[in-house]
Amino acid sequence: MKDGGVSERGTRSERRRVGAYYTPPVLVDLLVREVLVQAFDGRDEPPLVIDPACGDGRLLDAAGRAITDRYGVDPSPYLVGVELDPVTAADTSCRLGCVVHCGDARTLLTGSEHAYRYDVLIGNPPYLSQLSSSTARGGRSALGGGPYADVAAEFLSLSTQVVRQHAGRIGLVLPMSILATRDVAPIRAQVERDAGIELCWWANESMFDANVRTCVLGLVTGRAPAEVRRLFGPEARSISSVSAPGPDTNGSWGWLVADAAGIPSVNLDVDNGVLGALVNCTADFRDQYYGLVGAVGDTSDGPPLVTSGLIDVGRCAWGTRATRFAKQRYDAPRVDLSLLSPSLQSWAQTRLVPKVLVATQTKVIEAVVDEQGEWLPSVPVISVVPNDPADVWRVAALLTSPVASAWIALQRIGTGLSAHAIRVTASDLARLPIPSDNAAWIEAASALQRGSVLDCGRRMLHAYGLSSRNDLYDWWAARVSGSTARPG
Repeated sequence: MKDGGVSERGTRSERRRVGAYYTPPVLVDLLVREVLVQAFDGRDEPPLVIDPACGDGRLLDAAGRAITDRYGVDPSPYLVGVELDPVTAADTSCRLGCVVHCGDARTLLTGSEHAYRYDVLIGNPPYLSQLSSSTARGGRSALGGGPYADVAAEFLSLSTQVVRQHAGRIGLVLPMSILATRDVAPIRAQVERDAGIELCWWANESMFDANVRTCVLGLVTGRAPAEVRRLFGPEARSISSVSAPGPDTNGSWGWLVADAAGIPSVNLDVDNGVLGALVNCTADFRDQYYGLVGAVGDTSDGPPLVTSGLIDVGRCAWGTRATRFAKQRYDAPRVDLSLLSPSLQSWAQTRLVPKVLVATQTKVIEAVVDEQGEWLPSVPVISVVPNDPADVWRVAALLTSPVASAWIALQRIGTGLSAHAIRVTASDLARLPIPSDNAAWIEAASALQRGSVLDCGRRMLHAYGLSSRNDLYDWWAARVSGSTARPG
């Protein structure tokens, strides 16, 4: 039992398969108080409310109580739900006395009879990662997202097509990754054309029986509020409002939470070009990962296999720290190239060149130089191969800089597995602006080559013309200290 005397249906594995994580009471109260009740102002009769993924109806039930308290009427004519499971849909409709359509809202609500009909949409849509074969839709989203956009993002896109075009209100519980994931960028852009964000809540803790951090976005159609009200933590305490930033957010909504997360602001231009003009950034995927299985061993002959867990800032711990690959522990894993398929052997040759290897899901960007081209990267390590091998240390210095870590953290906040992790992607690395002071950049590269990571960081601030930004340096240096000596 969780809320309103309603029990959750299905096993944990079944709920995970369909993305059904029932809304905790604190978020039910928040959506009703901060989104629905805001729509009461200036209305002589109740707003028409829809929940596109209503489940057991706890949100609609709370909305109905709020309508009765304000207007003194039977709320059922003003409540509409959509639920995929027919048994749950029938039970919710019977219990609440309102219409509950049975079906997938992503197709059911696209009909003309639902277009711009509702005054308020509130909901907790299913979270279905597209990286898992059991929950993937199998391609791009029909509602505008890329192939790896979470299904919850499709409900965000749908919402502006369902509520009224002016003064309609939307409140959705969403994965934090929605704020900054690259494949959701088209949906964020579409939503920005139709509505403005007026509320943001988030917490660093997981609020559900799932390994996912969540946020609540409240939007109003037809206008862009000057400031966004913000609430934080399980207790939904109010913190300072925030205004939308200028350009160079790369379509990210990370600005909603970045300052509260302690990430220093950094604005860069691309007058000097971007890193992608000097290097080739590549992230390998399933084919390479599974192709290496069976060819890796501690006693194998061949190039060392470097995992993300072996990469520290400016240092590779291969051979001095154990690591895991394909669920097995290795002390010093090597790849027997003779056991690879012809296509994987060709892939290995493209990687056995001078390069910089970059870990993912780290507190700062962690990059290490493979000057002789002796290592093979393990998924999800990113390979950054300079067009000119002589640039390898300069490339590493740029990636190691406080500027690079803050710049990517600001744009991709919320996409990591933890509140403080930076999820690095190959495309983001390629977009990093190049510094203007080449002499200071070369000095930073020399410092990194000597093993002085902190000196490299200071000199890179000079290279970007940001030598006075002690806040940026201190933020980065603290994270560098906290990221070392972790287990493989």
